Amino acid sequence: MKNMFSKGAHPSEFGHRQTTMLMLGLFLLVSQCLFAQSRIIKGTVYDEHKDALIGASVILKGTSQGTITDIDGNFSVEASDKNTVLIVSYIGYDAQEINVGSQTFVKVQLKPSSLALEEVVVVGYGSQKKSELTAAISSVKSSDFVRGNVRDAGQLLKGKIAGLSIVNSTGDPTENSSILLRGTNSLQGNNSPLVLIDGIPGDLRTVAPEDIAQIDVLKDGSSAAIYGTRATNGVILVTTRKANSDFSIDYNGYVGTEEFVKTERVLTGDEFRSLIQDGTISATDFGGNTDWLEAITRTPVNHGHNLSVKGGSEKTNYLLNVNYKKNQGIFKKSDNETLIVRLAVNHSMLNDKLRLNVSVNSNTQNYTTTGDGSSFNRGVYSAALVTNPTLPIYKQDVNKDVLSSMPEYDGPWAQPSALVAIANPLSTIETANGRHHRQRTRLNGNVTFQPIESLKFNALLSWDRYYETRGYRETFDNFNTTVAHSRDGFASRGTCETTDQLFEFTAQYSEVFGIHNISVLGGYGYQKNIWEDYWMRNWNFPTDQFGWDNIALGRGDSDIAGAAIPINSNKTSGNLISFFGRINYILAGKYLATISVRHEADSKFVGSDQVWGTFPAVSLAWRINEENFMKNIKWINSLKLRAGYGVTGIAPSNPYLATYRLGYTSNNDTFYYNGQWVNKLTPQSNPNPEFTWEKKKEFNVGLDFSILKDRISGSVDAYYRKTVDLL
Repeated sequence: MKNMFSKGAHPSEFGHRQTTMLMLGLFLLVSQCLFAQSRIIKGTVYDEHKDALIGASVILKGTSQGTITDIDGNFSVEASDKNTVLIVSYIGYDAQEINVGSQTFVKVQLKPSSLALEEVVVVGYGSQKKSELTAAISSVKSSDFVRGNVRDAGQLLKGKIAGLSIVNSTGDPTENSSILLRGTNSLQGNNSPLVLIDGIPGDLRTVAPEDIAQIDVLKDGSSAAIYGTRATNGVILVTTRKANSDFSIDYNGYVGTEEFVKTERVLTGDEFRSLIQDGTISATDFGGNTDWLEAITRTPVNHGHNLSVKGGSEKTNYLLNVNYKKNQGIFKKSDNETLIVRLAVNHSMLNDKLRLNVSVNSNTQNYTTTGDGSSFNRGVYSAALVTNPTLPIYKQDVNKDVLSSMPEYDGPWAQPSALVAIANPLSTIETANGRHHRQRTRLNGNVTFQPIESLKFNALLSWDRYYETRGYRETFDNFNTTVAHSRDGFASRGTCETTDQLFEFTAQYSEVFGIHNISVLGGYGYQKNIWEDYWMRNWNFPTDQFGWDNIALGRGDSDIAGAAIPINSNKTSGNLISFFGRINYILAGKYLATISVRHEADSKFVGSDQVWGTFPAVSLAWRINEENFMKNIKWINSLKLRAGYGVTGIAPSNPYLATYRLGYTSNNDTFYYNGQWVNKLTPQSNPNPEFTWEKKKEFNVGLDFSILKDRISGSVDAYYRKTVDLL
């Protein structure tokens, strides 16, 4: 028999070697198990448009371990072995099971399902599951937006949110949507909701509707109080589309028109003439038959185009969105041309613990003006309704027998004789002309550091500049200028510039202790605003060729060129400093509470003892469907009762109202001294140390429900509010 032992080896040595190899094998096996337990799987979840899904659920199959995606659609979970299966789900989309295998990064695209009850919404400084909300908050995803020819982002929400009124009252294509949330809150203060675009104050015309992924509306005081003085009229949170690593190019466009739904019924020229002839009314018959509303309107053609390019890698990706719109108004010589460009770049490092986002947004707008300082002369519409319909458009078509009864006027337009203040409506449009140019540029950066899963720090910085130039002129044929004011032409010129700077820092800690789920948020904010403008007017020009391009040629009310013309300039600045915090608590998944407070100071209250204001809020909710007595009621999927109370405020529009101020009177209130006219220096306001915030105190109670496998869902709210210390 062959010796099984190597030369010189003792049998006991082999036993030791065998034992050592066995221990080494066990060590490697244990090490592999430990390594498998600590394997981190990361990924991104997005929808059919390749936009990030916020708050999608990612669960390890067969366990209760999991997480939800962040605001960029990213997630990170620990996997137990190579056979790990992830279950990814999102309300309104079909769930997917992903066999991970040896992958450390996965991309999941969910497809919409027939059950569309959105679960995750954006709240102040974060996001929450809809089932965990304790306040009145509504959310609308991009898939539910109003489609087609929309003037601004406000129209995306028409008919989508109870209590939110969105109105476009004129045919002016430059006019923004007028938005009221739960009616009027203030007599003298602003009644528009606060609009935040990715956390930065703005307005709905500065973002392309096609570039929006989600809009959330904070309705009641308890949800809005964390924004303090800016949130009395509610808060609209706009979340733009996010970049991802998949390269894609998307284009969409539209062509459309619009018309009056209903107009006032007015008499035709023949009907008006018959009333003159039978003595029913006393008026002049000019011999024409003019539909003045038809004369000043048209069938507009509007078109818009949106191009979006996304791509990059898992660590660095980008999104470029270019949006162009050219809209004509219903009224002649009303138009609006806008170009909005946004470039966003995301970068992650340190194993995804540090995430950077940089965004540049440019908004350029150009439109014609037929009103001094405004886009359109609003009086034209009312003039068209009351102007004599027997009056022709042009003087050459007027009945010669009554031509002498018209005012002395050298222009070609026929003018009414009864009221000099009301001019030929079409002539008002055609003899006035101007141009507005607006440019808005916003730079912002966002830094998020998450050293551990339960702790997150975020810093937001933003710089926003708005610049506007405008010019306007009325020609020698303009009736109001020539006849009503006895002037040879009129022109005005103006500029306006606003700069906003914002810095916000937040820290959030979230943890689960058995049946207790708690999240704590704290933050600091600083906002600075500088506003300045300049304008001037002049008239009595020697020629009709230059208008506002050579405004110094006008003589005003003097025989000297450039003399006695009104000139004005202003500049104001201010800042807002705030400290804020919030605690969210959930007990056993069915009893919920939220407490928040904001403490801030506004420079508008300089001179008052009330510079600082405190705005608290508390809200509670009970998930009734989680109780044992509801378990057997299968047709009720969700039933939640909530109640909340919050205080918000409004600061005055103008600064320094609490201080003693002196000011010069106008040129109409002067006295003659030492050979010249001198303006008086008089008090403008007295000291007011009690001058304080206007406050709105609101109590809200609501019921959220979902039945029949989420096919029917809704909310019912009742609220009581009281505004005190009115400005």
